[in-house]
Amino acid sequence: LQAGKATDWYDDALYHYAEWMMNQGRIKITPDGGWQAEQDFVKALELFRRLTSEFRKGETRYFDQANSYIQNITKPSLSVNTSNVFLPDSEMQFYLSWRNVKQVNLALYKIDLTRDVNFDNKRDNWLQTISLTERERVKAWPKQTADKGDYKPGQENVRLDSKLPVGAYVIEAQASGEKARDLLLVTDTTLIVKAANKQALVYFCN
Repeated sequence: LQAGKATDWYDDALYHYAEWMMNQGRIKITPDGGWQAEQDFVKALELFRRLTSEFRKGETRYFDQANSYIQNITKPSLSVNTSNVFLPDSEMQFYLSWRNVKQVNLALYKIDLTRDVNFDNKRDNWLQTISLTERERVKAWPKQTADKGDYKPGQENVRLDSKLPVGAYVIEAQASGEKARDLLLVTDTTLIVKAANKQALVYFCN
């Protein structure tokens, strides 16, 4: 890097060093004498921006990819996922992940899957087609992320502080113009379908 553009390897050094800081990062010694790698997105962003400012498009093969990484590191992102179907009166939780947001606004809506889902809509994700405007909002609350402005992704398993009766719910997260949803299903029944050739076996039980 010290040689700058005097060497043909300068853009390679910038790009691969930035990738290293983004994916592996700096080595830290742990209290027990071991070591671990810690990603440094601030340094990675500095190097990617240095590459795109010192080289024009066409002068380095890394220009477009560096710009893509800059966008990925700096833009807000949000996702919410439920990994289970829950029994009534059980403890319920969902997985929340975020990046570059200080606060996530969460809301839980009661829906009717037979009424509210529209499979005629051309969008790939049917859950996004559900209009929550007139649905019953069961709960809403803010979640502080303790984001330090260092571009590091954050995640947490969030537990609901109240139990839910049987039904279907949409958990929605909003932050910095981003939205994410998932289905939270509370039920004491199950449905299994086996299909073979032109026949189907449907098994239902509580």
